[in-house]
Amino acid sequence: MAIGETVLTVVGNVSSDLSRRTTASGDEVVGFWLRSNERRYDRETGQWRDGRSLAVRVTCWRRLAGTVGASLTKGDPVIVTGRLYSSEYVADGQPRSVPELEALAIGPNLAWCTATVRRGTRGSEPQPDETAARGSAA
Repeated sequence: MAIGETVLTVVGNVSSDLSRRTTASGDEVVGFWLRSNERRYDRETGQWRDGRSLAVRVTCWRRLAGTVGASLTKGDPVIVTGRLYSSEYVADGQPRSVPELEALAIGPNLAWCTATVRRGTRGSEPQPDETAARGSAA
């Protein structure tokens, strides 16, 4: 890791379709939006209320991109650990900033789904499996 690098773990759901691309050097890249929503129980009303939320763009590179692309879909509950940074750009003449998380590791959130783990071997390509990491509300 680099000095001053911000490593963060976010628990949430994949909130967009996965985007896939290959760089000019042949590296596979998969990206998606991750959303984490806070829920609080209101004792006075006896109901759950929405609280604060976080949306962050997740980028996965190389081998992780392949396994994420073969395993996850929109709506899946996940835990993502990675390097946090912000991307700056200008839209409609206004400076904007988007939080981004370069993923180091991603896994299903087993509090909200079940998963079947299949270990790969070095150099093997991930294969989609309909039973792996599919969400079902607990």
